[in-house]
Amino acid sequence: MHYFNNIRRIIAFLVIAAATYLTVAIALKVHKVKEPRDILAALPKNIDLSLQKVRYTNTKDGTTQWDLVASKVDYYNDPGIIRFTAPEMVFRGGGPAGKYTLTADTADYSKNSGDVKMVGNITATTSSGMKFTTGHVEYNAKRALISTNDHVKLTDGNFSVEGNGMEIMVNDKRLKVSRNVTAVIGSRKK
Repeated sequence: MHYFNNIRRIIAFLVIAAATYLTVAIALKVHKVKEPRDILAALPKNIDLSLQKVRYTNTKDGTTQWDLVASKVDYYNDPGIIRFTAPEMVFRGGGPAGKYTLTADTADYSKNSGDVKMVGNITATTSSGMKFTTGHVEYNAKRALISTNDHVKLTDGNFSVEGNGMEIMVNDKRLKVSRNVTAVIGSRKK
């Protein structure tokens, strides 16, 4: 009987040791800490800084020109470009249009010129209810001008305009569709 108790103790000890070994091995594999050189090796070589969930505010003479919020930002030091992923760019202003909110797949901000190029699934809305969609837009900082050569569709209440090429003077709140313009004015719903 004493012999069987010793065997049970040895088996219990082996089971506990094996369970402890498996638990430690699994924990180390799941919570493996990467070395800094491994993390850096995974980053693209041309990106100098990458951040998540960023808000960038552009000011001029103490006045906010625009805000840009993005899920990810990559900073390229050599060309002086900051790339925003899934950006929302907001221009504040008075007048009937109020503020402009533009969303896109990506936006490239040039540190040298202050210009912004937004690409992919552009949707813009104003606080007054106007909306336009296009493939890409460029913001010229010196002229405070949003422009595109792509096809544009603009709607504002019962009024819709389609055409190629568009310019919006942000400060003056003027909009111009350049070529192949088609406008439709719908009837008011009662």
